Amino acid sequence: MPPLMEKKPSLAVPALIATVLSWGSIPLFLKYFTSYLDAWTVNGVRYIIGALLLLPVLRGVSVSGRGRSSVWRDALVPSLVNGVSQAGFALIPYFLPASIMGFGIRASFLFTLVASLWLLPEERRLFFSRLFWSGGALCIAGIITLFWGSMRLATASVPGLLILFGDAAAWGFYGVTVRKYMRRHPPHRSFAVISLYTAGILAVPMLIFGRVSALAEQNLHTLGLIVLSAAFGISLAHVLMYYVLSRLGAIIESGAEMMTPFVTFSGAALIFGERLSALQWAGGLGVISGCVLMISAHRRHPEPVEGAVLNF
Repeated sequence: MPPLMEKKPSLAVPALIATVLSWGSIPLFLKYFTSYLDAWTVNGVRYIIGALLLLPVLRGVSVSGRGRSSVWRDALVPSLVNGVSQAGFALIPYFLPASIMGFGIRASFLFTLVASLWLLPEERRLFFSRLFWSGGALCIAGIITLFWGSMRLATASVPGLLILFGDAAAWGFYGVTVRKYMRRHPPHRSFAVISLYTAGILAVPMLIFGRVSALAEQNLHTLGLIVLSAAFGISLAHVLMYYVLSRLGAIIESGAEMMTPFVTFSGAALIFGERLSALQWAGGLGVISGCVLMISAHRRHPEPVEGAVLNF
């Protein structure tokens, strides 16, 4: 763990607040960029910048991994899944309002636990948890209500909702692959390697489908926001998350993540004038409430520390 994380525990609460603001700001940045650049270019450039900022974390990491499992080899599968989820995540704001994106993507926790039940035998104890099944049912009902309300108001398209639903599933499976393959490595180093691989993966569709030349047409304000979104929403967000996990624990960190959609909605209402109907609010709150119940069920049956889910 980096030296920064070993000092000044009093910074944990400010770091927690900054983490929530970081996660909540990402849909706002992406929605803003829809007016200037295509999704492939935004996605590739942001992740390349984020990966470069994390390169210092990889100092002293062996490429060969002799005598032990190599972090470079173990990161391949999570990186592929992350590449798919990141590509979908960048496409969503071109079809949906940032507010719906913020609430809908939280359903990824449902898919994380579903994938855990399938791929990780130690998680199958949750089959016997009524709290888990109640939370899952509430989350699914929230998704249906959120999507139904969005379609009624014509604030979302069918392709956009399908991309959102599919990306939530990809995010969920990503967390499980990280847990399955990266448990032997420090989380900050794991994400640095995964981000480097992911940047390479996202650079391919950027060069094929994106309009990279459009970057030269942007003013300094837009280019600065791209750099800021990468630094704040990718690199710094994860460094802060690891600090919070080490000082306040996974329960508080997971619970705080449920506040990010409200940050997104507040910013979207202020910047883009977005509003949610009563039905959309009911659906969004249903998703959040269901996730909270599933988190509670998961924490009532604690697992070994090395098996903890890392939501990159």
